[in-house]
Amino acid sequence: MREVSGARRTGREQRLGLGALGALLAFGACEALSRAGIVGRAYLPPASEVLTRAVRLAGDPAFLGQVGATLRAWALGLGLACAIAVPLGLLLGSLPLLGAAARTVVEFLRPLPSVALIPLVSLLLGTGTRTEVTLIAYASVWPVLFNTVYGLGATDPLAKDTLRAFGFGRLAVLLRVELPATAPFIAAGMRISAAVALILAVATELLAGFGQGLGIFIAQAQLATDGARDVLAGVVWAGVLGLAVNTVLVYGERRLFPWTPDHRAQDTR
Repeated sequence: MREVSGARRTGREQRLGLGALGALLAFGACEALSRAGIVGRAYLPPASEVLTRAVRLAGDPAFLGQVGATLRAWALGLGLACAIAVPLGLLLGSLPLLGAAARTVVEFLRPLPSVALIPLVSLLLGTGTRTEVTLIAYASVWPVLFNTVYGLGATDPLAKDTLRAFGFGRLAVLLRVELPATAPFIAAGMRISAAVALILAVATELLAGFGQGLGIFIAQAQLATDGARDVLAGVVWAGVLGLAVNTVLVYGERRLFPWTPDHRAQDTR
């Protein structure tokens, strides 16, 4: 047990070390390009100045309010997407005929880019949080929906047949076998949708130009005479938020579903 635990710890330390090395190399490249004058500072300020500005923004209440607005829209949109996608996915996956009938509509709607719907949704719902949440939910619903349907299809048929042989009905089989087996797939879909939702939150604010949020901060900064530093600092914050969200969700998946093959493979590396 000690050897396995030590191997897991070593593997995680190696992955963290490689990630830190990649970040340092990217930091050094940006710093060198700017300091050497290869790229003008008006377009690419030194990475040290960008990081310093990003750290200082952490003490700005107005900026933190912008970040809070983005996270609030992100959480509402992601929650709405999960509330729609999970029951719908269970329904479509449980009823093959209904799933086949809805496939054409789903395949037609799925490729539509959410940002292209900004004018239409703004016209219908007006400007504000409702429009942003609607667009986030639309883009985030698909990974959860397809993962739910796929998870139901991958459920062990022997376990379902065993419960049916003991007289359990369709609902009991769904709750006792199919839903627990599908839960890791749903969690993976939620993790993918969380990243999509954060991207859509910032992009919608950036392109729509209304309301509050991190995207509004970036959009206003790019209009300033020397706003490249603030723009990149806002981008750094967006990346940090995405990394934090993904880290929390991955940790939650490992704690809730440690038996899945992906997590076992990662833990043994």
